[in-house]
Amino acid sequence: MASRSVKVVGDGHVGRIHLNRPHVRNAFDRSLIEELAEAARWLDRQRQVKVVVVSGEGRSFCSGFDLKQFSETSVPEDVREVIDAGRQMVETIARMRAITIASVQGSCVGGGILLVLACDFRFAGESAEFFLPETDLGIPLAWGGVPWLIREIGPAATADLILSCRRVTAAEALGLRLLNAVHEDGSLVEQVDAYAQRLCRHAAIVLETTKAQIAAARRSLAPDHYTFCDAHLAYSALRDREAFDGRSKHIARDIPARARR
Repeated sequence: MASRSVKVVGDGHVGRIHLNRPHVRNAFDRSLIEELAEAARWLDRQRQVKVVVVSGEGRSFCSGFDLKQFSETSVPEDVREVIDAGRQMVETIARMRAITIASVQGSCVGGGILLVLACDFRFAGESAEFFLPETDLGIPLAWGGVPWLIREIGPAATADLILSCRRVTAAEALGLRLLNAVHEDGSLVEQVDAYAQRLCRHAAIVLETTKAQIAAARRSLAPDHYTFCDAHLAYSALRDREAFDGRSKHIARDIPARARR
């Protein structure tokens, strides 16, 4: 996929979306927002891709929205379009078929945090930091950020981060459940790649259906709701060839092990 602000790879089980505006610390502009959404849609069409790693070029993961875009976009309709585009981009990343992993180095600011929250797993280097400067800048947090944060860290912590505009270390972000794990800066890429490969050992249909189940539960659906549909998903997995091969290998390993006990 050809792109100016995003590097996209999708020729194996692990796809990659790499923000590529290091000269502005990967700040969002309209082009980057649109290219991220298109990259997600393109990778969704690459059926061999099971896991997608989202990362940033240079010393920062993402420095938030380029405020010069707002000063240059004075027409209210244009401002609304940019904000809607950002919200839709975050939702498109969240709805991806593949499992997504955010790999965060350096600063992760404003909308960059929402991009991270849209991913299924979030790993960061130990020197990474997170903050939401919107209140200091006199603008509300957009892109659906408030409900995203409340779902992940609760209303009290959400209010703290938005209203205090304070910087949060990777260690604190881990405690707040913004992150799954924190690694040494020098080993972050290796650790993320190893985790991606671990996930790729599983059948695609199981990864996809588990992601769908978790998404349904996050929407507060009752367990007996049809869209949760455990029986249907399990039946589909039982008929899937890749999943069958995985079960066969597991059974072949497990039976001799049980016999030795």
